[in-house]
Amino acid sequence: MLDNTRLQTMLDLLGCEEPLGIAYAENAPADSLTPAPGTSHACIINYLRMARSRHVCVHFSSEVRSCMGGWVYLGYQLPAPERIVHFVTTGWQGGEGERYLPSPDSMRRFLKDIDIQPAPAPFCVAQPLSGWEEAPLLASFHCRGETLTGLSMLAGFALDDHEAVTMPFGSGCANIFAWPLHYRRKGLKKAVIGGADPSCRPFMKVDELSFTVTFDVLESMLEACPRSFLTGKTWAGVRRKIEKSAEAWKETIV
Repeated sequence: MLDNTRLQTMLDLLGCEEPLGIAYAENAPADSLTPAPGTSHACIINYLRMARSRHVCVHFSSEVRSCMGGWVYLGYQLPAPERIVHFVTTGWQGGEGERYLPSPDSMRRFLKDIDIQPAPAPFCVAQPLSGWEEAPLLASFHCRGETLTGLSMLAGFALDDHEAVTMPFGSGCANIFAWPLHYRRKGLKKAVIGGADPSCRPFMKVDELSFTVTFDVLESMLEACPRSFLTGKTWAGVRRKIEKSAEAWKETIV
C-alpha cells in the first residue's frame, strides 16, 4: 500500500498538489459526486477538477453516459459510435466537427491504436490518493511546467527509460484513463502527459497539464525520489520558481 510519508516528501520537493487515485469498482462509493441520470453533458475533466478542489470522491457509472467521448475512453461505450469519428474530425451534415484530426479515417486509426478495452467494473472512481485504503489503478497529477519537468525527469530516472514519458494525441480523459491502461496492457511502464485537448482546457488551470501513471510506476518514482536530482542544488532553483508561480497565482503549495 501507499507510503504516505514518502508521497508527502516527493510532493514537497515537487511543489505539487496531491494526485488523484483512480480505479474501477463493483459498487458506487457513498457520498460521491457523479453525473445525474438524464444529464445532457458532463465533462469528466470537470468532475476530476471538483475532486481535486473539494478533496472529495467522484465516480462515473456505465449506466449514466453523460459524455459521448468520455464514456468511450472509460470503456463504457464500445465500440465507439461513428458520430464521434466525425465529431472529432471534419463534422457531419448539419454538425461542425472539432477538427482535432484531419479526417474520419485518422480518427478510426487513432481508435485502433489506442485499442480501448471494455471497463472491468460498472463504476470508475477518482479521489485524492490519500483517501484510498487499497492501491488504486492509476495516479493522476495536475501541475504547471516546472513541476511537470520534475515529474517527467523523475519518471525517466526511476524507470531508467529515455522514453518513459509520452504525450500521445487524445482528449483530456483519454490521456488520463485510456492511454495509461493501453501501455499497461502492452507491458510498458509509461507516464502519460495530457491536457492538450482544447475542449478540456476550460476545466483546467492556466498552463496546467496532467501527468498520469499506473500505481506501480508511482511506487518506483517514490522509491527513486530520495536519490534523484530532486534533492540537489539544481532542482532547488527550480523549486524557487515554483514558489514564485504559486505566489503570482495566489495559490498554496505543499
